[in-house]
Amino acid sequence: MPFIDCAGRAIYAEAHGLDRRAALPVLMLHGAGSNAATWWQQLPAFSARHPVLTMDLRCFGRSAAPMAEFRLEHFVADVLAVLDHFQLPSVAVLGQSLGGMVGLRLALQQPARVAAFVACDSPLGVDQPDILAALEARARRASSQTLEQRALGAWFLQRSPERAALYAQINHFNPGSIQVSPADWREAMDRLMEPARLLPMSAVAGLRCPVLWLVGREDPLVPLAAMQQAHALTPGSELAVVDDCGHSTYFEKPEAFNHLVLDFLVRRVNA
Repeated sequence: MPFIDCAGRAIYAEAHGLDRRAALPVLMLHGAGSNAATWWQQLPAFSARHPVLTMDLRCFGRSAAPMAEFRLEHFVADVLAVLDHFQLPSVAVLGQSLGGMVGLRLALQQPARVAAFVACDSPLGVDQPDILAALEARARRASSQTLEQRALGAWFLQRSPERAALYAQINHFNPGSIQVSPADWREAMDRLMEPARLLPMSAVAGLRCPVLWLVGREDPLVPLAAMQQAHALTPGSELAVVDDCGHSTYFEKPEAFNHLVLDFLVRRVNA
């Protein structure tokens, strides 16, 4: 069964290619508009070379939980439960948006468990003025834009309407999309970004593993300036900017995304 117990909650997780134990495992953590299914364009490329784990964070997809548990501390605990279940002492973490917020805290709290960290279009859960302003602007637009318009770049929406529709359909598997009121969903998201829960931007300097900051140039939620600051605060880290991309580089330009991340892992962790 792909369900793993975490303090009484059944967390959905999938393992691909665990027979390749000699290679560094890669854990893919989705964003707040997605679930484990969203990595369909990454799984073939990555699982050919690495063991790969995907999971539905609690309150998403198949990991049912009350919205009161929509908290970073629970998400981190879920990840650790999955790693322990599969007996993986260390992984490379790919964190998309919300997944990057989870990955950053995991890397800071449990550095031995994170061999590399790739923050993909992630606001990181940090107190950074450009990010907070972008999130506030998104909140004001939320009622007048579809999920695809908020998360995907204009170039992608114009040229790949069928994949944009698939992006929305994957989101509809989340309880927050159809079973939770917009007000309750907004409240849960706002809790994540409460000032008392944010890390200072300087916290990224505490990362002790190879780091790749990856962002779409058109990302409306994660300004390039913020990722440039994160890059400057983490000597030895790398910054990749993908043109004609919004908030979901992995989905909009999967070939470029896959190449950038796999190349990073080969060069920086010999994976």
